[in-house]
Amino acid sequence: MKQGMSRGKVNYIVDVAIGLGFLVSAFSGIVLLFFGSGDGYRGGRNIHAAVTVLGMDRWFIKDMHTVSSIVMAAGVLGHLILHWKWITCMTKNIFKRKQSLELQECEV
Repeated sequence: MKQGMSRGKVNYIVDVAIGLGFLVSAFSGIVLLFFGSGDGYRGGRNIHAAVTVLGMDRWFIKDMHTVSSIVMAAGVLGHLILHWKWITCMTKNIFKRKQSLELQECEV
């Protein structure tokens, strides 16, 4: 039996986490955009204070938005770490002097 996970499987899991984080963050962001996220100016009444969307109140949606955004940011950081060698190789190739036509082969 193989020790650990393959690089491809790790990439897949990280990408799925980024995608799910994005979807939840986008949904909750749109809900917060249309229903607001505060209690009103200086504690005044907010007509959307008691609004629920799909059985979730604003406070749950606000927390869901924060957590999913953190998951997405962590996933992007993990993605950058996993592909750092490729990123640096491509950056070197892009900024090489035009005199040198030989580019380095970058592996994913």
